[in-house]
Amino acid sequence: MRNLGPAIKVSITFLGAVALGYWAFMMLVKGRCAGEESELTLHAFFHDATGLVEKSRVQIAGLNVGHIASRELNVQPPRAELVRDKRFAKITVALNKGVTLYTTAVVIKRSASLLGEFYLEIDPGTAEWVDERGKRHVGEKLKTGDEIRLVKEAATTDNLIRQVSDVVPVLRNIAEDIRTFTKGLLHDISKNINEGLNENRESIKSMLKNLDGITADVRGVTKGAGKDVEKIVDDIKAITGSIRGIVGRSDKDVEDTTKKVKTSIDKLSDAIDKLDVALGNVSDITGSIKDGKGNLGRLVKDESLVDNVEGVVRDAGGFIKSLTQLQTIVGLRSEYNFQANTIKTYLSVEIRPRPDKYYLIELIDDPRGARNVTQRTVRSDDPTKPLLTREETIEVSDAFRFTFQFAKRISLATFRFGIKESTGGIGLDLHFFKDRLNLQQDLFDFAANAWPRYKVMATWEFFRRLYVVGGIDDAFNERPQDGTGGGRDFFIGAQLRFNDEDLKSLLLFGGSAIGSAGKK
Repeated sequence: MRNLGPAIKVSITFLGAVALGYWAFMMLVKGRCAGEESELTLHAFFHDATGLVEKSRVQIAGLNVGHIASRELNVQPPRAELVRDKRFAKITVALNKGVTLYTTAVVIKRSASLLGEFYLEIDPGTAEWVDERGKRHVGEKLKTGDEIRLVKEAATTDNLIRQVSDVVPVLRNIAEDIRTFTKGLLHDISKNINEGLNENRESIKSMLKNLDGITADVRGVTKGAGKDVEKIVDDIKAITGSIRGIVGRSDKDVEDTTKKVKTSIDKLSDAIDKLDVALGNVSDITGSIKDGKGNLGRLVKDESLVDNVEGVVRDAGGFIKSLTQLQTIVGLRSEYNFQANTIKTYLSVEIRPRPDKYYLIELIDDPRGARNVTQRTVRSDDPTKPLLTREETIEVSDAFRFTFQFAKRISLATFRFGIKESTGGIGLDLHFFKDRLNLQQDLFDFAANAWPRYKVMATWEFFRRLYVVGGIDDAFNERPQDGTGGGRDFFIGAQLRFNDEDLKSLLLFGGSAIGSAGKK
């Protein structure tokens, strides 16, 4: 602890900066709380209030309009339609001055992040509306103490898995029935119809040709019947005579023709019988589906099953939407240390499930290494030397360091806690001028030197995503004279930060693929 003067000065300066930042933060919070004086207090009943805590935000159209004031467990139903429920939670919300809600208002429990946080979203409703029958209704404004009757609760992962487990066996059975139907009965029906048409194609074609000829003859006869009846009679006599002559000349030809016609008619009759059987089977199947029999009939007739399928799809869509809102910010920073004449490099990733909190992961290459001091007492047998002497060994290791911290932002300040450069540490960041100027402070490495390692850094965004950085590192400890590294040092550097959409996709879908492969 040699020469503590500079360390004491730096400590006083740090404590003054922290006190000033805390005073500014409290004034800001006090002003905000004074401006958020609530005027409307309402309540609603939920089956599951998991994740809803006091002071959780209440939003309308994505804007904060109030907070949750209290939570309590009710064991008596507040109204007749809830008498079937054994228990439910009464959530009371306090809304800001100027917020107006109607009796048609809807309160929705929504998921805020993957960590199980929730908040309330409110649809204020309308003063008047027209129902499906065209009847006009007039709504009333809700006043303090009233209940929001329309409640929609967010789907949880357990409910989603349970609903999927109920629906998947039904869908599997339906697919099996459809596969059996298409491979068995429907295949036989189409095969029989095709065989019947192929066997009687020529006969049907000949019959249609004859019918066309007969139709033409009848049309000609009816067209000229009113002109010359006598001529028609003569023609009939001539035709009769010709037929008599044909029969007299070739009875065998007429007999052969008659046999062919009979054979064709028999084949056509068989085809019609097969078609009739096939249509009967189709009628039985469609009747069973109409009556709600079988898995396919249940899917068509059971509205609750259809509602469950729609609910699963809707809940899965909301769950995936919350995943896609995850943001990842990559940072690259290099710092030049004047005293050590070295360059220190950082690679960082900020995983942001919400705008006001994130997880910081850093990989650091520090050329001056990690400084570890060990002491031991040595006994001397030389009478000319002291009996006991203390030896001090300093080891410097050159290895990568890592950081993993949880950060929470409140107004202009961000508080960090976790591992800083492979040791325990805390941090405080102050943001100014719409986050273009930031003051970062870290306190870590409590055992390596006489005093903890205190680092102060200022970053300024002089161009889009490009920053210039500067500050002092290890401000409490003087630089040692033995050349082992460490101690107070000034630095300057540059930083690049950007939102990496590709890295976000890799974290979402690549992680899912690795997890699925690990289960196999």
